[in-house]
Amino acid sequence: MANGIALTINGSPDAELVQADQIEVLENLGEATQFRLHYSVDIHEADFPMLVDERLNPGVEVSLLATTNDSTECLVKGQIYGHEVQMQHGGAGSSLTVLGADSSLKMNREAKQAQWSDLSDSDAVTTILSSYGFNPDIADTAAGHFTDKHTLVQRGTDLQFLKRLARRNGYLFWLSCDELGIETAHFKQAPIDDEPAVDLVINLDAAVLDELFVNWDVERPTSVQASQLDLNTLGAIDGAVASSAQTVLGNQSLQAITGDTRAAQVLAATDDSGDLQARGQGLLSEAQWFVRARCATSVTRLGAVVRAHKLLNLRGAGSRYSGVYLVASVRHLIDSTTHIMEIGLVRNGWL
Repeated sequence: MANGIALTINGSPDAELVQADQIEVLENLGEATQFRLHYSVDIHEADFPMLVDERLNPGVEVSLLATTNDSTECLVKGQIYGHEVQMQHGGAGSSLTVLGADSSLKMNREAKQAQWSDLSDSDAVTTILSSYGFNPDIADTAAGHFTDKHTLVQRGTDLQFLKRLARRNGYLFWLSCDELGIETAHFKQAPIDDEPAVDLVINLDAAVLDELFVNWDVERPTSVQASQLDLNTLGAIDGAVASSAQTVLGNQSLQAITGDTRAAQVLAATDDSGDLQARGQGLLSEAQWFVRARCATSVTRLGAVVRAHKLLNLRGAGSRYSGVYLVASVRHLIDSTTHIMEIGLVRNGWL
């Protein structure tokens, strides 16, 4: 396996299983991190021993760590949930792919029906996450749900419920893990006010990219119309949102670039102005990522591991496309010689 990669099984390093033909880790904004371990297998004494290896059984906890000169990153910590097996007659050329995902799997196993009242969305999230043992990183929400108005109803798994609450507040929900195995549950906006973690360079000295693909699409809403009737007071609730409150990664926002009216409408059964406006901001937060880019590099060439939900600085892409981007996805492809990172980037403005 490539230098700097470690694999643990139920907390213990495993020098054999880390020697996979290829390790694949896929990170996406607001999604569970997936991993795939690819092995060549062969018949031994009329059986395929690796296919019944207890270290690769359902529910076994796997951690993958990548170390550079500066730091150690836990790419994923989670459980095995499946196998894909290809058998060739005679055994030679057969293969096994082990499938797994981060610990949010545990939150998606039991459908529930619950009613939450006299609290905010973030209060409900805090209560749910407390039962899973994650370190909480939860931003407050404006929406309130009260017994004498509309309560908050959960129908589905905890993961489905938290993702629904995240989306309607313009938040993301995801898990991260540090090198010590401590898992943090994040329920908040994309962290676009942080400092960029790394520079990606093209067309300049010390370039780490050979090619870059960029596309943009401005046919997206830049404001929201929303109104509702308070069933208790029969007064009007104005939930209109004139513009996104999201920090702009660049000098010009989507609204400034289009220069005209592009309004979406939010319809929701709510009698709380904070709830209605939060849904409008949530819609705009998701719609504002109109610039997208993709590229690839290696850990050896970059000297760092790129992670989803982080910022990076793109240099050498011209005046319009250089600048700070949010990392929307990373596909890590790791074999015996290299650690390739296929990177997806998004941006809500340009220079």
